[in-house]
Amino acid sequence: MLLDGDRRLQSDETSSINLLTSLKIRAEALLAEFKAFRAHLESQHKQHDVELRIFRRGVESEVKSLTKITQRMSVSDSTYNASDSEEAEQLQLHALRSSNLSFYEAVWGVAKASNAISALGKRVYVECDPLQVDETCDSLRGKSPSSKRKDIPVDIVTENGLEWIKVSTINEKRLLFEMAKEGWESYGDLSNTSDTDDSEQPPSRKPSKLELVRLAEDLQAASKTVRVQFKHPRVHFVLPNIQEGSCPDIDAFLADIRATGASAQCGTSSKDIHQSREAFNFDRMTPALAPVPLTPTVNVDCTILLALISDISHLRRQDMSPGCNPTSATFHKAIQRQIESEETHPLLPKEVYPYLLNRSLHCTSHAAQRMREIVQCMGTVTEQLRADIILGERSFQDQSSAELRLALSKQSRHAVSETLRLPIIIIDFEPTDYLSITSREGPKTDQQKDNFPSSIAARAISKLHLTDINTSVFMYGWTHEIVTITSNRAVANALLASINNLLDEGEQRSWEPNDDREDFLGPHIYVCESARSLVGKPKGKAGE
Repeated sequence: MLLDGDRRLQSDETSSINLLTSLKIRAEALLAEFKAFRAHLESQHKQHDVELRIFRRGVESEVKSLTKITQRMSVSDSTYNASDSEEAEQLQLHALRSSNLSFYEAVWGVAKASNAISALGKRVYVECDPLQVDETCDSLRGKSPSSKRKDIPVDIVTENGLEWIKVSTINEKRLLFEMAKEGWESYGDLSNTSDTDDSEQPPSRKPSKLELVRLAEDLQAASKTVRVQFKHPRVHFVLPNIQEGSCPDIDAFLADIRATGASAQCGTSSKDIHQSREAFNFDRMTPALAPVPLTPTVNVDCTILLALISDISHLRRQDMSPGCNPTSATFHKAIQRQIESEETHPLLPKEVYPYLLNRSLHCTSHAAQRMREIVQCMGTVTEQLRADIILGERSFQDQSSAELRLALSKQSRHAVSETLRLPIIIIDFEPTDYLSITSREGPKTDQQKDNFPSSIAARAISKLHLTDINTSVFMYGWTHEIVTITSNRAVANALLASINNLLDEGEQRSWEPNDDREDFLGPHIYVCESARSLVGKPKGKAGE
């Protein structure tokens, strides 16, 4: 006959075993799904575009913790000691119930329903007000007031960086307890009047803001220091264990979250959070092909024109420059590095063609003229031939797109897709017509130009002292709202940074012109990771 203590111990053992079994199955399933996503990213060469380390370590830590508990339970079974068993079972049961697995499952469930993930777990930062810094805070202790800043966790970064998601698995009972602990007798009443009545209360009696509300404020503040596609990231809270409308205090708390500028999604059921594997769409979760939406027409920079005609892009090493040995010191070291890079990572099929296919291709007359000058100065015979092909000039004038593709394919080791639209159309474009320091809207010839922020464009270009060709290329794409593809990373990044700085200055001065609306029209630029030079004339030997 079992005594009460034995029955309780047996019940705890059963609970621990059942809970451990359930947690292990769930943890292994979560880890398997995560690894499948990571493998998909690797297959798309996107593994470096998504931050996974924080989430991966969290899930792996849960798996290791469950493994250790399993090992301890096996040892305790083999060395049974009645006097210690009850205490050990209680500790194991507490450890299992304290598992963070449900949080990681919730984050993963939200991630599976998200688009274009760029991070699963990320730290963002906000400067602390020296007057509000808690000097007892370990993370800030020992730092000077000017260097104190808080790091804030973001669980998911989606929409190619445009949205920060924070997931909290807090339930209503715990949230109401937090309200009571912070001194709120009726959160709804005090929260609604906090802006007007708090000053009448002694500081020692003022209830503190709830942790999630403070977190929402911090995330909003941090988002104001970041711009993605010229916009501040949106902050979104997912609260699966909170039901809106269930309690006035809960609704007041949600109103406070939303009053910070963040959005909040409540009551996501466990069925929605733990989606079936059949609902996976790794392509949707994967970052977009380009960081900006591709447009039906693409503006091609001179750097890409050169990549399209370079022998390095089209020929094997042994086929380059007849009469010289490309493996020797005949070429400049930079050219040799590009040849080596091309052998392991072909530029055109990997980084250029995917953004050009099935799109109308434009380039400005400045870009075309600069390419011609370079080709005439140092291009090989085959590079000069390709320049004529892609622009439809000289002997290739008036040839059809199919004929131009066939001609290009004869000069290349790479297949030329039937959706590559040749020739590239040369556009006569004068950027000065759109640039005005005093006018924000430029010439009013159509609605598209009406939205162009010419004031910011003029200031950014003036500040950077851009050359005529760079002004022509980037302004054409900007004014016509089409993507510009370039390998000129330095100028592209400098232009984007300058525009963001001007927008930030406007915010700091409470300046809200047409240039800083939610639909601010900024340039869409895709920067190609690699560049290709023309092979050029081989270096002669000394004395030649």
